[in-house]
Amino acid sequence: MKIATIVVRLLLGGMMLFASISYFFGLIDQPKPTGDLATLMAGFVASKYIFPVAKTVELISGITLVTGKFMKIGTIILLPITINIFLIHLMVTKTDIAMATAILFANLFLIYANWNSYKHLFKAD
Repeated sequence: MKIATIVVRLLLGGMMLFASISYFFGLIDQPKPTGDLATLMAGFVASKYIFPVAKTVELISGITLVTGKFMKIGTIILLPITINIFLIHLMVTKTDIAMATAILFANLFLIYANWNSYKHLFKAD
């Protein structure tokens, strides 16, 4: 379990780092969205803050996952991003659902692997 946790942590952290760094430095040309995704992306771009905030969260989480420092908080702050990645692929694009599912399950796996650190948050006093 410990080796699986390290592998998943490094893979998820690497993906988040790559996605955020490529966004901030424009390393990869993104394909032009079409249909419902184009409408959704136009709304995100029009807000002027959604992408920078999401990519900053991905960057911070990726750093925490790759370094292993503050990893437990990194997995929690990454959870809303991975849920949205999954839902956009499932509901809007209907493509790359397997990759989006893998990203979400990797995040959930890391939360499960460190559940002892989180369970007190869900305890009623």
